[in-house]
Amino acid sequence: MVVSTDEAQLRAVLCAVQEHGSKAAAAKALGLPASTLKSQFAAAERRSIHVEKDEAVEFPAFVHGDEEEPIDDILDRFRKAHDRKQKAIEARSWFPIKIKDEKPYGILWFGDPHLGVHCDWKTLESHIAIARHPGVYGGNIGDTSDNWPWTGRLARLWAEADISSKTERRLATWFMMEAGIKWLLWLGGNHDEWNGGTEFYKLLGASQIPVIDWRAQFTLCHKNGSETRVDAAHGRKGSSIYNPTHGTLRDAKFGQDAALFVTGHIHSFGLFDIEFPEKKSNAWLAQISGYKMGDRHALVNGYAQSNRGAAVLSVVFPQTGKVQCFADVEQGADYLAWLRR
Repeated sequence: MVVSTDEAQLRAVLCAVQEHGSKAAAAKALGLPASTLKSQFAAAERRSIHVEKDEAVEFPAFVHGDEEEPIDDILDRFRKAHDRKQKAIEARSWFPIKIKDEKPYGILWFGDPHLGVHCDWKTLESHIAIARHPGVYGGNIGDTSDNWPWTGRLARLWAEADISSKTERRLATWFMMEAGIKWLLWLGGNHDEWNGGTEFYKLLGASQIPVIDWRAQFTLCHKNGSETRVDAAHGRKGSSIYNPTHGTLRDAKFGQDAALFVTGHIHSFGLFDIEFPEKKSNAWLAQISGYKMGDRHALVNGYAQSNRGAAVLSVVFPQTGKVQCFADVEQGADYLAWLRR
């Protein structure tokens, strides 16, 4: 590397370092590579070139970067944000839902609705009619609409869908607010995450309906003091070609105890009651398939279309806190009506 021996250049380098406070800042200010400036600075020192401060001239004490937020303020802001988020996480961990009804009641768990052209409307509307029965509440497991991204590789699916984003949101608004369902819970699924869908549902439900991202663990609290813990998730980790409830079973076996575990997302069905003798507990595992039919993704990837289990009806007994689940929603509704009589 050739280092300039021009005294004026070397003095300019010294002045820049003195003004800007560091060699890196001086190199940036002069438009020189950092290595070049360092070499010239070293050459000035070897030649004993000095820059005397002109006491006759006084400059203002500029603080470089004074337009930026001070680091202390940034740290304080992030500390507060962390504390706020942690409190929100703790508040959502096994949050209570108080049920005032002393009779047995039901929760109709709607699988992925995908409201639109691929929705099985006949089945969905028959289940909505049941959800309007006395003592029946609703739970939405997520993916309320296709809500395809408007850009990126999935934009072609949005372009092929014979429905607008506006219409999808109108359908979602109807489903939440106008269909006559007494909602206990809405979950946000992967489709809901696109285009601000989950945030839209949160604003729509406001304080009337808990709208929670992906997974909710909550406790149904009854007047006599009994409790029923429910773990509902749009999807779970783990899969198996031999057991559609594999991810649900995994959480039930290795996670925290609950009387009922409900899952959607993979559009397949499985339901069973299982005992965990080592934990001295038992639970219902419900993998619900949802209402989406004629799905090209399933066709191309060889996934067989599920023909049952679009929803599951859970009957809760407040006297004991126990649960009974029905894959046949109509049969479960008849049983619940008999119990309540």
